[in-house]
Amino acid sequence: MEGSSILPVKNISLEYGTNRRSVVSQINRVTPEFGPGVRINTGWAWEMKKTGSIPPGAAIWWQWRFTDEAGRSYVTPRQTIVFEDTRFQWQVEKAASMDIYWHTQDASLIKELMAVLEAKLARVQLDVKIPPERKPRILVYLSSEQVRTAVLFQPEWTGALAFSDYNIILTAVNPGNLEWAKNALPHEITHLLVGEAVFGPFGDMPTWLNEGLARYSEGDLSSFDRAAIDNAAREGRLISVRSLGASFPAGPDQALLAYAQSGSLVTYLIDTYGWPKIRDLLNVFKEGSTYDNALRKVYGFDTAGLEREWRAAIGAR
Repeated sequence: MEGSSILPVKNISLEYGTNRRSVVSQINRVTPEFGPGVRINTGWAWEMKKTGSIPPGAAIWWQWRFTDEAGRSYVTPRQTIVFEDTRFQWQVEKAASMDIYWHTQDASLIKELMAVLEAKLARVQLDVKIPPERKPRILVYLSSEQVRTAVLFQPEWTGALAFSDYNIILTAVNPGNLEWAKNALPHEITHLLVGEAVFGPFGDMPTWLNEGLARYSEGDLSSFDRAAIDNAAREGRLISVRSLGASFPAGPDQALLAYAQSGSLVTYLIDTYGWPKIRDLLNVFKEGSTYDNALRKVYGFDTAGLEREWRAAIGAR
């Protein structure tokens, strides 16, 4: 930052932040070094190795604040840039519900992926009004290694990253995993849409609803999921709906059952009562409610009542 002042400058501070979604204003302030006098020549570097990094595609804003010896303050106009992964030359495919950025893959592969994503997301009738600046952005890398190295401090097993506060997803898509991506991406994008629908200081909701909606976006329950539910029902191993409101089990078999049951629960609610009530339910959670009270307000039954209805529908005891 370079400039000048009529009177000597007493204080200089840099205010900065990002477009991260938050219920409160988030402003960071730092005081850079500067010399005395009327000439201003200072700067500050954001060392993300100390603070943690933000995802490519996020917007950064900043402004300078000066106070002179007479106590008068001046603030520069706010400036904004997009934090970009400059290792690659990005191309973009824009749609109403998302923007996909890619750098190496054949354009036909991206268009095929986009068509499937739009068709699957059309199943999710949430009617969420997302501001243009928060439109979901999908950065498609060629490999998992490229994804990991786009953000600091990621474990070696990372294959995709979702930053719900920014509505940004980083993922690897290539001809070898295209079919996986056709299910995984609508799942993750639905999480972003659900997050927008309930965003607010009180927007807590049960995990089975969040994961069930994301699973619903992938399409009808797979034969594998149906078999897992049928076997668990027959053997008395179904996970209670109340338990599914909290964190899912850590063990792989129980976790798979939790996702399958959540998809089945949401499918039951949509098929039986329709999408308007799902939207009503999310609105109640946005305003703040316990899980039982929200279900009573929208459907007339609590968590136990939902479990009884769902179990009867799938023929479980």
